[in-house]
Amino acid sequence: MSVTIGSAGAGEVVIAIDGELDLGNVAELERKAAHVFEQPPPAVLVVDLSGLRFADSSAIATLVRWSALVGELRLVSVSPLLRRVIQTMGLGEWLGMEA
Repeated sequence: MSVTIGSAGAGEVVIAIDGELDLGNVAELERKAAHVFEQPPPAVLVVDLSGLRFADSSAIATLVRWSALVGELRLVSVSPLLRRVIQTMGLGEWLGMEA
């Protein structure tokens, strides 16, 4: 798993996650991204999942936690399988999924 964190404009942060995100490395992601949620947290957090090949429930739980820490969370480039899992869990709107 690799992560890239950048700014997309005033109050907007982009976190791009590549590889596999699961119980074995989700804590590493949270450590790398911790500074993003310091005061003040971003108004908009965009999570780019275009390079994500696998995600388990711990990855989804992290996204849910992040959504509670920012003004707006948007998931972009979500794979069809992950999109289906998130929708089935009733979290699609909560996690701001985009095409």
